[in-house]
Amino acid sequence: MTTFIVIHRLPDVATQDEVIAAGKTISARLSRDARWQRGWIVPADNRLLCEWEASDAEAIQTALEGVDLLPVEAIYPAGVIDPVWFAE
Repeated sequence: MTTFIVIHRLPDVATQDEVIAAGKTISARLSRDARWQRGWIVPADNRLLCEWEASDAEAIQTALEGVDLLPVEAIYPAGVIDPVWFAE
């Protein structure tokens, strides 16, 4: 499995019900090939950055298909850097 960072553009306005529905849709589509790990909201830039573990970018796109509230700007394979590696 590879770690990916997915960048979404957030809508200017979304209701709580729309956000919950989008989250439920994505959660129902998670599989062994695509697992959403966590996300970070960047309010100043109206973006959502999500960490995924997936077999490939296509598996993530399949999980996100039809979730119009969170359009995908980019999907990047990424490596983790842990500060513990540098502790003395």
